[in-house]
Amino acid sequence: MAIIITIANEKGGVGKTTTAVNLSAGLSLRLRNQPGPAGRILLVDMDPQGHALLATAYGLKPNSPSESLAALLTETPPPSIQRMIRVSPNHPNLYVILSNYAGMLEAARALPTLMANETRLSHALAPIQKQFAFIIIDTPPSTGDLLINALVSADQVIIPVETSYLGVTGLRELQRTIDQVKIHFRADLKILGYLPTIFEEQRTEAQEILSELRARFPNHVLPPIHKAADLAYAHSSHMDVFSYRPPRSRDPEQLSSSVRATQEYAMLVETVISRTQPST
Repeated sequence: MAIIITIANEKGGVGKTTTAVNLSAGLSLRLRNQPGPAGRILLVDMDPQGHALLATAYGLKPNSPSESLAALLTETPPPSIQRMIRVSPNHPNLYVILSNYAGMLEAARALPTLMANETRLSHALAPIQKQFAFIIIDTPPSTGDLLINALVSADQVIIPVETSYLGVTGLRELQRTIDQVKIHFRADLKILGYLPTIFEEQRTEAQEILSELRARFPNHVLPPIHKAADLAYAHSSHMDVFSYRPPRSRDPEQLSSSVRATQEYAMLVETVISRTQPST
């Protein structure tokens, strides 16, 4: 059964999509030699802007909103999810569900009027959960039914936090949203960790925010992701950073190259695997 991880923060520009893309790609590389579902990763882009799909599935588009993620969220009964899944051009074991900008905007408007509006993504994903090791969900930078659906579907949440004073302002509101989801839908929903992003260690403000996060959330703050041009360049090239800056030779266990961004996201991949594996 797939472990579903939602990447969430109600503030924009904090690295949600960068994290969703590179975590998905890193997991696909790390698990690529595992047989069957144990080596398959699915990326679901709940942000209407679809930036995660631009980096992982550039050139793949549904013919219409009725053949996209939007239909899974709004139609009753929903269409077959299986026919919407495509293989990412960058990795043979990374899959995506096609999305549509206009369709997702309409879904965001329509969801509040629909029955069971908070659980539609969860119901849509249920038939395919056994086909993947991990399902990673990117989310829009706002509170609303798209975010709620992503949280209700999840087993774990990763919260990217920009290391600035503005970056931590929305955490209390997000925590309240997660608490409400736990009360009403998913009592077992867990925060896998807070991920400091766009980190510049030479800035006093960034160091202070990192220290505050570690004090506020002991044992739940992940190693920071430094600000790096390679992350932006990779995304603009429709790639994850592991494809953009690969190692000279890659063995089954090696993800990172000499580039720090690959090393930091490789560490996140290992942390996710270690924290989500059942205890033996």
